[in-house]
Amino acid sequence: MTTTAIQKHNASAVPAKPSALNVMATRLSVEPAKLLETLKATVFAKATNEEMLALVAVANEYGLNPFLKELYAFPSKGGGIVPIVSVDGWNKMLIRQPEFDGIEFEMVDAEDGTPHSCTATIYVKGRTRPMKITEYFAECKRNTEPWNTMPRRMLRNRTLCQASRMAFGFSGIYNEDEAAAITVESTVTSMPAEPPPRLIAPSTSATSPQAELESIVLGAGFSLDHLQKFGAESGNITDATSITAFSEISTDEAKRLLRAKTGLLSALAKIKGE
Repeated sequence: MTTTAIQKHNASAVPAKPSALNVMATRLSVEPAKLLETLKATVFAKATNEEMLALVAVANEYGLNPFLKELYAFPSKGGGIVPIVSVDGWNKMLIRQPEFDGIEFEMVDAEDGTPHSCTATIYVKGRTRPMKITEYFAECKRNTEPWNTMPRRMLRNRTLCQASRMAFGFSGIYNEDEAAAITVESTVTSMPAEPPPRLIAPSTSATSPQAELESIVLGAGFSLDHLQKFGAESGNITDATSITAFSEISTDEAKRLLRAKTGLLSALAKIKGE
């Protein structure tokens, strides 16, 4: 056999690497064509073919089943898709780790009886010390129905996700609350070359985050009403519809919005209809 013939024979003997879709189809025991059709019509309906295949690859990497709502597509306001893993998915990934040796939660309440913090301690085989992660209610809470009606459960779920990520290095995936922030912070827009005149003069202290936020929002040609609508729709401002001045926005929320200034202005432009 000639050298060329041997090379062709060896090349043909190497099996082709299965596609991400075929890997998932095999794992779920369905036909690839039917799987593609179903994914496009259901859990990944808003994703492009390229985004859908990327989501399939993520699902394969972590052994998640999108039809059980363990992973789904979250459209970003800046364009594209963010892979979201539900708390069931995070728990599934955690308990599947061979080194996982248990998890404990400690919930601490504030003096007024509201949740203050939740600490998760994850024990990992072969490590001398456990991984301990604390999440704080004031930093995690959003003005949504689950957070308003089940604050402790939501805080525990958030802590589970963050602790699992830190203990086992899960990357490229997010929980739903993180995705809501990403839709604000990842949106890119251009600031006007010449900002329009202020609609009203700032009413808060010039050194406060609320005053800085007011200056940026009004200076870009938007109003408090626009910010209220954005805050209510995104959950980024607590009781957004009841505030009557920028000074009534909490300091933590004002700082978070300032960090996401570019995305905030883009979101306000969409609300205003620009």
